[in-house]
Amino acid sequence: MNIKVQTNYEEMSKVTAEFIINYVNHKPDSLLCLAGGHTPLRTFDYLIEAAINRQVDFSECKFVGLDEWVGLGKSVKGSCQETLYTSLFDRISISEEQICFFNGLAEDTAVECKRVDHFIFENGKIDVILLGIGMNGHLGFNEPNVSPDLYSHVVGLDPVTKDVSSKYFEEEVNVKQGISLGIQHIVESDTVILIANGAKKADIVKQTVEGEKTVEVPSSLVQDLPNVHFFIDEEAASLLEKSDKE
Repeated sequence: MNIKVQTNYEEMSKVTAEFIINYVNHKPDSLLCLAGGHTPLRTFDYLIEAAINRQVDFSECKFVGLDEWVGLGKSVKGSCQETLYTSLFDRISISEEQICFFNGLAEDTAVECKRVDHFIFENGKIDVILLGIGMNGHLGFNEPNVSPDLYSHVVGLDPVTKDVSSKYFEEEVNVKQGISLGIQHIVESDTVILIANGAKKADIVKQTVEGEKTVEVPSSLVQDLPNVHFFIDEEAASLLEKSDKE
């Protein structure tokens, strides 16, 4: 795991975007998986700025969604799909054909999982996957005690995830399940980027980096992979024994 500590959230977001931009410039037809949520939003701003300034071209890239709340669709503000479209996809020049996203309203979630898996396998594998870390260590909706051998799957949400879900929605939403790329997709990706910021994430960052590798903390399952880059700010890194500051 390659750990890089930045001064603050702004700098963390900037270097994360620069990493993705450099990757795409070297492999213009990359398959990208970018997490929703709050942590990546400033990174998206930098990606959009670079695209507008022609410092990167996403026209040959393909995008696959990381996860979605079961029962929610693109029309719900705060859904993963709505967040990605509003914060990124609608602001750069890409077509619908380039995007494969979980449909949280699908009647048959097993078929939906197979559809997304097929899209990934058809394109080889994910080149870059950008992941925020949940307070309980979840990656996407790979919740504590998830099997590490799964590809796309449906999962019951952990109480911690349910508790923090309210911050994403303008109105109260009762979410019980998520549909997500599995840990197997993550470990098979060419490059994994983890991001975390703020003092509230310091404990889970320490567990991820220096703790036992365990399914109880899903983010710890990637700590031995050579292709993992962890961008964090100083507050999130505050409990680490060793870290490199750039």
